[in-house]
Amino acid sequence: MECSLAQKGVQIIAVEPGSLAEEAGLRPGDTLLEIHGEAVLDQLNYQFLITREDEAELLVQRPDGSTFMASVENGGEGIGVDLAQDEVKVCKQNCVFCFVHQMPKGFRKSLYLKDEDVRLSFLYGHFTTLSSSDDAELDRIIRERLSPIHVSVHATDPEARVKVVGNPREGHILRKIDRLLAGGIDVHTQAVVAPGLNDGAIWQQTVDDLWARYQEGRGSVLSLSCVPVGLTAHRENLPSVQDVDAVFAREWVARWAPEVRKYAKANDGEPWLLLADEWFTRAGIEVPGRVFYSRSWAQLENGVGLVRRFLEHSRRFIKSPRAKGFAGRRVLLLTGSSFAPTLSRVAAELNRAVGSQLRVVPARNFSFGDSVTVAGLLCGEDLKYAAHADRDAHARQQERGGRKDWVDAVVVPSSSLRTHTGPTDQYTLRGVVVREEGTFLDDLTLPQMAAELGVPTVPSGANLSHLLDHLEAADRGAFRGGALTSAFHTAGLNLPQGAYNP
Repeated sequence: MECSLAQKGVQIIAVEPGSLAEEAGLRPGDTLLEIHGEAVLDQLNYQFLITREDEAELLVQRPDGSTFMASVENGGEGIGVDLAQDEVKVCKQNCVFCFVHQMPKGFRKSLYLKDEDVRLSFLYGHFTTLSSSDDAELDRIIRERLSPIHVSVHATDPEARVKVVGNPREGHILRKIDRLLAGGIDVHTQAVVAPGLNDGAIWQQTVDDLWARYQEGRGSVLSLSCVPVGLTAHRENLPSVQDVDAVFAREWVARWAPEVRKYAKANDGEPWLLLADEWFTRAGIEVPGRVFYSRSWAQLENGVGLVRRFLEHSRRFIKSPRAKGFAGRRVLLLTGSSFAPTLSRVAAELNRAVGSQLRVVPARNFSFGDSVTVAGLLCGEDLKYAAHADRDAHARQQERGGRKDWVDAVVVPSSSLRTHTGPTDQYTLRGVVVREEGTFLDDLTLPQMAAELGVPTVPSGANLSHLLDHLEAADRGAFRGGALTSAFHTAGLNLPQGAYNP
């Protein structure tokens, strides 16, 4: 059949030799328009359609615009094609604490994109406010079983939510959530808490409304996390928002940590209400024990339980024979000021156990401001400044008769590095350049930092075991400016957030 269609479809970029697709005449450059008579919207939709039946009827368009039909007996499996990257959907909200609006000027374009994509919410745990999801998209989520998804609620009170998200049409978030729940879709939820905006009675209502939507079986609000608002030094011409200081954080922990345990008790011991680690680090309080967090570490990617998981692993690692690999190593560990006290205690314990010389230095965030204390938002220049300052201090000690050499290696937080690694490079922002060697937010690369510091510079990984692997890889010269993932663990890296290389 020959005809001309304006339908977009998804482009085929590669066809596996000997595959069903090759046998059916599909070629790179073709566009897959329909499967079973339904338009192919993106890669996720392709996977849903191609696996529905044992035999797939395809409508394919050649680069010249001509089309043809193909039938493949695929047994509900893939047919051997690689599809072009999907473009991301963008957020329609104007949240008063939107981090993109608080970015310093002069960073790469992709950092200023506000992604809002339910595909990324389903695949990688990104939170969406559902602002870009109309009824048709909600129905698609239900039909294709994109469950669970992650929703930024912020407040269930319509008036309060409008104030927070800055969109008068997006106050009734429960209507969308209820539609998904009725369709059997599970939902993880979060609220970014800003004093005076959505705390107090507004927050209590949010908790009550979402807990009322928890149930056994499909179609449930699986969890609710609360995260303290993050404000940078770059809020010119933005609405006034009160920051979460140590006093507020301590009061919040005192009020809501017992509630975490109450809801867990009502949920067979599984925590449903979750407090992000930042409440405890800002308050200067030790994070709770393991039972305070979900058995599956739910919402770990949202900063819930990262510190506790690190402590649990460190405790076991230090007692293991593997820990002796740190013996005699002199290493400078750079991190954010919020994690520095925890990391310092672990480093001191490791040093006592095996005779290592690990030192922790908190890096000041000059790029975003002193109020930003998390390691993942440290820029390369921030970390480099901290390393140079430490080396200069060592040089002054050397003049007074101290040890001549500085350190064997410098460690930077994996969360501060970005690469194209991982499945999220399925989604793209056109024009973005992939940087396999590991890039900081300010475009400084890991090899550039290592060259300037003059010592091996490696990512931290997600735990001490990863770190030791990285140090040993550096000993072997495994990483000389090539692809970061060829020598190092990708766990802990802040991988591309959806459609762009952030």
